[in-house]
Amino acid sequence: MKIISKSYLLLSIGKELNELLKGCNLDIKFTRLSNTYLSLSERTKIANNFKADYFLSIHINSASDKTVRGVEVWQYSNNNEKLNKFSNGLCSDVSKILNIRNRGLKLSKELSVLRNTTMPAALIEVDFISNAQAEKDLKVNANIKTIAIAIKNNLMKLFELEVSTNDTLYKVCIGAYRDKNNALNQVKLAKDKGFKDTYII
Repeated sequence: MKIISKSYLLLSIGKELNELLKGCNLDIKFTRLSNTYLSLSERTKIANNFKADYFLSIHINSASDKTVRGVEVWQYSNNNEKLNKFSNGLCSDVSKILNIRNRGLKLSKELSVLRNTTMPAALIEVDFISNAQAEKDLKVNANIKTIAIAIKNNLMKLFELEVSTNDTLYKVCIGAYRDKNNALNQVKLAKDKGFKDTYII
């Protein structure tokens, strides 16, 4: 059985986002773009030293209840209207991408990266990796890219910059087969033609 870690998936989203933000009129600093662990205090220190206007932490949730799915964004408070709009927009977009529940904007004074950053901060929980279907969905490269696009577009709105419309992705379903071998053959055919993100659901 192949297992993909939360860390790998989060890194994939971060790398996609980094590429998408190149050329945008934003001064961005990522706390990590390699598989190197940073403590929560190190992450907030980087943000505070950078004197960022906003801080965004990207996470994937987990729960003992394996049926739970959904996206949510956490903030320390809701007294920043621009950040509230960003968080709500991000929740709405990711819920549509993965066809999951929009769990909405939530508040916490306990989360370290929200409590210890000196700028308005948000923490997105993209979905629950403890859910088997969520894990499958998050392994799909097209979903990772589309989530990164959603984050980028909401960041552009947050900073009142023009949102590009040429990075929208559309999913295509080829067909349904009773015989698994027929489905596997169709996947192989699609991959042979260069469609590397082809998969069976």
